[in-house]
Parts: sequence; C-alpha cells; structure tokens
Amino acid sequence: MKHFLSLCLILFTSATFSQDTSEISHGTIKVQRQGTLHSVFYDDVNFRLVCKDVYGNINDTAVLSFDLKTTVKGLAYSEQTTGCFISKPMQQKLARLDGIVTLFFSNIKARDRNGSIVSFPDFKAQTGNAREREDY
Repeated sequence: MKHFLSLCLILFTSATFSQDTSEISHGTIKVQRQGTLHSVFYDDVNFRLVCKDVYGNINDTAVLSFDLKTTVKGLAYSEQTTGCFISKPMQQKLARLDGIVTLFFSNIKARDRNGSIVSFPDFKAQTGNAREREDY
C-alpha cells in the first residue's frame, strides 16, 4: 500500500509539472461585434456626424447626408450636406465663434453595414467656446 501511494504521489507531481506553461504565450482571439446602427452624434472637434452601433463601435463613414440649421449672431444659416462633414464655409464660421451656438440636425440618412439606408430622428447639439466669467 505504501508503494502504491508513493507511486501515485510521484505520478501526480510529474503530471502537474508537465502542465507548466509559464514560458508559452497563448494568443487570445478577440472578435469585434458589429451590429445595426443605434445612434448618431456630433463630433465638434472634426465638425462631422458620427454613428454608433448597438455594441458601441464608432462608424465615422456611415452618415450619407443631413440638413443643418443654426443661427450665428442673429443670422440664420441652413445647408444640405452630403457626407458626414459640415461644409468648409460653415466650419470656418463655427471655428471663429466666441460663444455657444446650437446646431439643429435633421433629415439624417446613414448606411448600415448591410447596405440599407437608415433615417435618424432630428437632434440638436451645442458647439463653440464658452467664455468663463471673470469676477475680480
């Protein structure tokens, strides 16, 4: 019985040492899920609309067209845009702002990953530089 127990102990310890994989690096396969488009938001750094799918992945080329309306210093501007970027003249106007302006986006169309056209509801976003109040 002693010999059997010692033989089992030796086999058990050799089996655990044979499974040591500290020097072997195993790779991990990461699958990025992609789903249908969920929402659209305004990227005020790059002056564009960006879509997000149901898993949170950003799709910056999905937006096909949108309408933009805004008022800057009492003057109303509106434009129809093809693509995800705001036009260059409007970008220049928005870049020179000293205050905050509200942008109204409507008729937003985007292409889903399966090729179908998706319409998003109208929304508004604020852009511009907020000046801090100086109390001296």
